Amino acid sequence: MNTKKLLFKTLGTFINVTAPIFPKWNREYSFKLLCKVNRVGISEGGKHFFAKGKNTFFEIENQKVALHKWGTGPKKLFFVHGWMSNSQRWQPYIDGLDLEKYTAYALDAQGHGLSDGKSLNVEVYRQAIEKSLEIIGNVDVLVGHSLGSMVTGYAYLVNPNMNVKRYVIMGSPAGMDAIFTYFKAMLNLSEKAIENLLIKVNSVLQIPASDLTMHNFFSKIDKPTLVIHEKTDLVTPFKPIENGVSQNPDLDTFYTEGLGHNLEDNSVVNRVLDYITTPTKQPQLQHQN
Repeated sequence: MNTKKLLFKTLGTFINVTAPIFPKWNREYSFKLLCKVNRVGISEGGKHFFAKGKNTFFEIENQKVALHKWGTGPKKLFFVHGWMSNSQRWQPYIDGLDLEKYTAYALDAQGHGLSDGKSLNVEVYRQAIEKSLEIIGNVDVLVGHSLGSMVTGYAYLVNPNMNVKRYVIMGSPAGMDAIFTYFKAMLNLSEKAIENLLIKVNSVLQIPASDLTMHNFFSKIDKPTLVIHEKTDLVTPFKPIENGVSQNPDLDTFYTEGLGHNLEDNSVVNRVLDYITTPTKQPQLQHQN
């Protein structure tokens, strides 16, 4: 057994043993572990990319959060990244824009990029998105990837009146339950440990964890939305997303094969840029299934 697997096994055993004995302490410990971030560095190219734009900083729970800005155009775009990523991932998209027609904003979540912190949870990321939207104003297209997409869905479920006209949802987890499933499998956690953690998570979220699903988002969204997902994605499985999308005929889709979870390919960049630059009709019906 390698060192990493041994560490996970030891942590899991510790959490399982303490869950019934010290439930309050245990749920706080598990939650901190769930939210811990291993920060990904910014390359020299990324630093140069950030330097070409302007940075605004604001605070969420006493932590500095970075909002990047490029361009001066009247149409506003907003990009939100996934777990263990940062705004550098959006460089191919922003490089492909006419920045006299568009102003592009990208958020570094807490514990990522130029933002402070060593942890991130869904609620504080939602708050950072909400604060960013207050700063930006009306957004023509919001583009999210992975956790950023799921938190976008969560933000919409909390506030359907967000000032966003259209969405691009890329590589999203199916919902909060998918994160629990991953965490449980990684540490081999007991049902009691997961039940305990759920108490903490529900105390943090603005809606019950069981309602935080992309299926719920897809059924309720009444704005034009493009869903991009990799069919063989091993990080965020395709089938739950496909099932969720199928209930709403107004959603556009672009399903890839062989690109992996990060979806780093010109075909994806071009599809998103085409969606951004092509006007889309508003759906006629609002879905409330």
